[in-house]
Amino acid sequence: MNKVGLIFTASTGGGHNQAAHSLKKQLSDHDLDFYVIDTFKENSKFLETMIEDGYTFLANYTPKLYGEIYRFSGYKSPNKQLKRFFKVMLKNKVLAYIKHYNPSVIISTHPIFVHIIAELKKEGLTQAACLSVVTDLGVHRFYAHDSIDAYITGSKVTNHQLQSFGISQEKLYDYGIPVKAEFYNTPIRHRKDFSPFTILLMGGSMGSRKLYKTLEMLLKVKNNILIQVVCGNNKTVKNAIETHFQDLPTHVTLEVYGFISNVDELMDQADLLISKPGGLTLTEAINKALPIVIPFYIHGQEAENTAILASEGLAVYVENLHMLPLTIEAFVNEPERLMVIKNKMRAMSSNYSVSKIGDLCHELMA
Repeated sequence: MNKVGLIFTASTGGGHNQAAHSLKKQLSDHDLDFYVIDTFKENSKFLETMIEDGYTFLANYTPKLYGEIYRFSGYKSPNKQLKRFFKVMLKNKVLAYIKHYNPSVIISTHPIFVHIIAELKKEGLTQAACLSVVTDLGVHRFYAHDSIDAYITGSKVTNHQLQSFGISQEKLYDYGIPVKAEFYNTPIRHRKDFSPFTILLMGGSMGSRKLYKTLEMLLKVKNNILIQVVCGNNKTVKNAIETHFQDLPTHVTLEVYGFISNVDELMDQADLLISKPGGLTLTEAINKALPIVIPFYIHGQEAENTAILASEGLAVYVENLHMLPLTIEAFVNEPERLMVIKNKMRAMSSNYSVSKIGDLCHELMA
């Protein structure tokens, strides 16, 4: 009989839920039956509005303010008060799920729930193994708690940050942020030339204004390029691009997609990814050894992701968008620069494995 597990998540940004469902699907092969709990959505309209809708509004319309709130909430004193608030609001709801399912393992893919499940374990209200999945490369103080049995991270840098919060090295496993199974399979491509040089632009979450600016700069690239734009569910942006970008230079080909289910295949075909630096998208690209250029980020965790990737030589941050054409041309004309990044990505992702997370769950349950 399979062991039962719970995964607590929330819909802030989408990545937490994606990681949760990737775990649920892939860990079914490890005799683990997981139930995913989108806790705000299922229990508290007030918290759903305050946290999820608040995040969406601040990140999209006042990103600098969001960054300041993110930074302030990481200070020790306000962080302690916020943890106390969420514990009061959510402890009994989380405990009700634990009593109902009687799980052998509990995983949190959202930082708010790390403190709650850890406190429940500390108080002896659950004997389940408790794991936290850090869904960005940077770490917020919300993740840190001594009673968590193991942390799943995406990099050694993430591990070092957790250690600075007092988490012991023995609890840290850089098995990668969980993504869909298809992103763990990467065919080796041997490109004889870059004609065209294929750029994958993940643009749905950028917003129309930033996406237009990025495309306008890409049209100034002198090399033969193919731009594949993925707009996701943002039909307004997709229609506007198709209308606005019709008169293209002869050396530029533009393909515009809405929501698609084969992003992994586009990554396999691409030479370069241009995207905002969300933790899941970055992990997918690192698994695919697809070099990344970052033109924009949301202040907060995306700023931390950008700084870490750039310092490790895994991505290029273009602070001035007018430098984007020169950045692309340098990659086309000096392909060895791409290979350096690819090799670093392969080294970083060599330990990424949902299967290892499953094995770890069984070890902690033993």
